[in-house]
This record gives sequence, structure tokens and C-alpha cells, in this order.
Amino acid sequence: MKKGYMALLLAVAASVVFAAQDTTLTEREVRDPKKLEPWLEANATDAQTRLAAIEGGTASVTLAANKLLVGNDTSNQTAMAVTGDVTISQDGTNVTTAIASGVIAPADLQAALADRIGYITVTGADLASAGTGTVTIQLKDAAGSDLAAAALVRTWIGTADDYGPDALTDYSVSTGTSKEEVTANAEYLAITDASGTIVMAVDNGGAGSVYAWAEVGGRIVASGEIVLTAP
Repeated sequence: MKKGYMALLLAVAASVVFAAQDTTLTEREVRDPKKLEPWLEANATDAQTRLAAIEGGTASVTLAANKLLVGNDTSNQTAMAVTGDVTISQDGTNVTTAIASGVIAPADLQAALADRIGYITVTGADLASAGTGTVTIQLKDAAGSDLAAAALVRTWIGTADDYGPDALTDYSVSTGTSKEEVTANAEYLAITDASGTIVMAVDNGGAGSVYAWAEVGGRIVASGEIVLTAP
């Protein structure tokens, strides 16, 4: 009778040990196949279930505070919000951002500065008529669009690519306003017209290559070689 009672207690105790999957096995228990096998089987079943859930994309995900999960599987999305100067929220399908009042967004800053940081382009053209041509100076904004604004521009022309002014038969303002002729037929201070443009008339007195430059705000832009022809 005592032996049967003790056997029953041992069986109950063993079932309790193996039912608890988080039980830590001792080194002696690991070496005992009878004790190790039931524990491995129970945990293997649990691991397979978890792995299948992950592979199938159906596992639930718990996010920590102020974290946002972005993915294609809607079952893995949890409504979260990040707040502060920028608020980010999502409803399981769409992610929405909002800028707090009084905070300048990058796009707003770009738009605000676009007309404040001007630069110029300088383009030469051959009129194919006895060595004549034009040099067009266009004021641009930071976004690369034509800037319709007045700007004082220094422009000069030369017969060598050395930034030095050389007098031609003619180099004068045809579009815009001439402010000052610095070097006759070679260098001018001019003001852009309402569209932010200056056009300089060029007469080399015959076929040849000329080079033009323009400066605004300390920045010099070159036209490159302008080949003038004389048919």
C-alpha cells in the first residue's frame, strides 16, 4: 500500500515538472533521458507554434511607447503616435505626419529662402552675323526658377578665358538698365529688368571666340567659350 501511494505521488510530481515549460533543468536532469525527453517535446511544440506564426505573418506585435511600426502586413500594425514638434500617427493603414503650430517645416524654410538666396546664369549666343551675338544673364532663385527681381550685376567680356576685360567693338546693355560703364565696351554694372534678366549686345568686329562673366553678391559665373561667326 505504501509503495503504490509513493508511486502515485512521484507520477503527479513528474507531470507537474514537465507541464511547466519554463522549468530550468539541472545538469543531472539534462543527462537523464527520461527527464529530458518530455521537456524537449513540450518546448518543441511551443517553438513550432511560435515559428509558424512568425512565418505566416500573423503574430501580434507590441510596440514600446513612442515607437512606430511601418510595414505592409496590417495584422502587424498597432496604432501608435509620436508627439512633440512633429506628430506621427497611423490607423493601421495610413501614416500621417503633422507639424506643430509655430514650427517651421523644411518645405516652408525652402520656400521662404528661395527668393532670398539668388544666383545667376550666363549664356552666350551667336547671331551668325559678322561676329555679333548676345550674352544673357538670368537671376535665379534657390529652387532654380527664374527670379523676377531687381539685382545689381557686374558683367564683363574678354577675348581670353582669364577673367580679364577686353574692349570689343561693342559690349553694352540691351535689356535691363545700365548703371555704370566701368570699362568702355568691356565691363558694366547693370540692373536686371522686371523678369530678372540682363541681355548684353556683343560685337567682336568679326569671327572669333569671346568669354563673358557676371557677378552678383560676390559670386562669379562664366559663360564659357562663345564662338561668334561671320558668314
